[in-house]
Amino acid sequence: MLFKLALIVSFLGVFVLFVISEKIEIPEKSIDEITIDDIEKDVKLRGTVTRADNKEKIIILEVSQPNTISVVLFKEDNLTIEKGTEIQVIGQVDEFNGQPEIIANEIKII
Repeated sequence: MLFKLALIVSFLGVFVLFVISEKIEIPEKSIDEITIDDIEKDVKLRGTVTRADNKEKIIILEVSQPNTISVVLFKEDNLTIEKGTEIQVIGQVDEFNGQPEIIANEIKII
């Protein structure tokens, strides 16, 4: 009986965590709001790709809104993104050469 109760409570806990995780959303920021102080924070932004450098294992993008920021995506498949593409980026702020950049976890083509 105790085992069944523990199993039911465990499944309910996992279900509640799943529902809560679906409700959590990263607020969208504009590029000019992202600074060095945001390092290791998750951000979401939309913009237009003004430069795309598709390498074998990574894609380096320059995204503009009118300000620009570099976005790095480590490829898992044969993805290519072209200049002029409108995208939404979710990722973590990092620093490169004293400037903020985003290490993308997810990119959606809009």
